[in-house]
Amino acid sequence: IVHLTKLVFFACLLFLSGAALAQEQLSQTRTERLYQTGSDLITHKNFAAARKVFSEFLESASVNDPRRGEASYYVAFSALSLGHSDGEKLIDSFIDQYPTSPKAATAYFDLANFFYGEKTYSKAANYYGKVDFPSLTQKQQTEGHFKWGYSAFSQKKLDDALQQFN
Repeated sequence: IVHLTKLVFFACLLFLSGAALAQEQLSQTRTERLYQTGSDLITHKNFAAARKVFSEFLESASVNDPRRGEASYYVAFSALSLGHSDGEKLIDSFIDQYPTSPKAATAYFDLANFFYGEKTYSKAANYYGKVDFPSLTQKQQTEGHFKWGYSAFSQKKLDDALQQFN
């Protein structure tokens, strides 16, 4: 009877560890699916749904998941693209939290372009001033310098404008 008890105990232990492993795999599968869905939504410019999905990803992903930075960026970028009042704050928070992320290099560029599109030229010029231009593509650099120059020109800061147009 002692052997039977040990056998039952080990069978239960094996079952519980298998169930825990299966639960962990289900959780990983869910986070993978959320991340992929969010990426697809960003590609299709469905920013409202992308913000929601990436927020769910951040809630369920491990704190060590290397995709957390990119997901945080996409939450912020989606908020900004939708014109949500917290978009600017989320971009700033993302840059503070993930300064070495490849997305941090373009985050200020995105923020500057947003304010340029809104014709809020003083804010646009301020954020263009924070852009790391060498990390942008040549096309982005050309666009950014032109818009920065136009933003400065619109504020009658002609020396600053001329510097960006050259």
